[in-house]
Amino acid sequence: MLENLKNWTNAGIHSQLDDDQKRKVFLTNAMSLFLATVMLLVGLNDVFITENYLAAYRRAGVLVLMLLIPFLNHNRLYNLSKSIFLFFPSLILLGIPILIGDFYPGQFIWFQYAGAIFCSVPFLLFDIEKHKPYIVLFFIYYLMVTLFVDKLLLYYGEPPEAMRELVTDFTDFKLPPLFVAFFSTSTLLWYNRSNSKYEKKLKSTNKELEETQEELIAKNEEYEAINRNLEALVEERSKLIDSKNRQIIDYANINAHKVRGPLARIMGLINISHFSNDPDDLKNLFQKLGPPSEELNMIIGEINKTLEQGDDDDDVEEE
Repeated sequence: MLENLKNWTNAGIHSQLDDDQKRKVFLTNAMSLFLATVMLLVGLNDVFITENYLAAYRRAGVLVLMLLIPFLNHNRLYNLSKSIFLFFPSLILLGIPILIGDFYPGQFIWFQYAGAIFCSVPFLLFDIEKHKPYIVLFFIYYLMVTLFVDKLLLYYGEPPEAMRELVTDFTDFKLPPLFVAFFSTSTLLWYNRSNSKYEKKLKSTNKELEETQEELIAKNEEYEAINRNLEALVEERSKLIDSKNRQIIDYANINAHKVRGPLARIMGLINISHFSNDPDDLKNLFQKLGPPSEELNMIIGEINKTLEQGDDDDDVEEE
């Protein structure tokens, strides 16, 4: 049951509609559901209690029309559904009884107040900026009903003399429903204007928030790009440091294993020369200094070559 009511009131509410349009579609469905329920209950009363079958047929006609409202909204015929809701029930419930003379004195009262209340309904269902012709048309229609329905009842019917005298008293008979019509209409106009103003302000605020969010997203992407660049730079520098460390290790190995050998031999020969004054021995010692010296010179050349190669590699990596 609740699911069926929800399907009825939400018929035609699509994601493409803005919030105000969704509210108006919901109100059209909800009011059609309410009127359909009233027609069903009153129709049962007409059939089983008052046995007024003509009135029951009219209620059934309005009930069928109200069943069409959600279907029309579901097919996005919003203006047509609203127009049917505003025009045909009043035509069936007010016009037909007047034409065939099937009414009772009490309808002099409630016909007027029904018309007065419905003067404000177009402002509730239609967009005041987009559908002014609809609003003006239905407002004038129900205002005319409020003003002249009693005249039609007097013309087509034969009410009691007391009712005729009451109808001629404008202050007691006509002024209250007119007050209801203009009060309800002005209240809805004020509500629509206030609601429109707040909606515009809300849309402006939402737009500013969206722009701020877009700026934040752009800044976040920029910061992420900077972080990625920093990570790449740190990785590059780490590789450079690792390369330098490997060079240092290589230098240490060269110093430990290659340089010390010839250097030790040179230093040993020099120390031996301190203990001999024989020119031949000294000459022999100096001749023996040649091979380790040349070996040491070659090792130093290898070190220089290694250093130059490491610097060239670093320059390539930086480029």
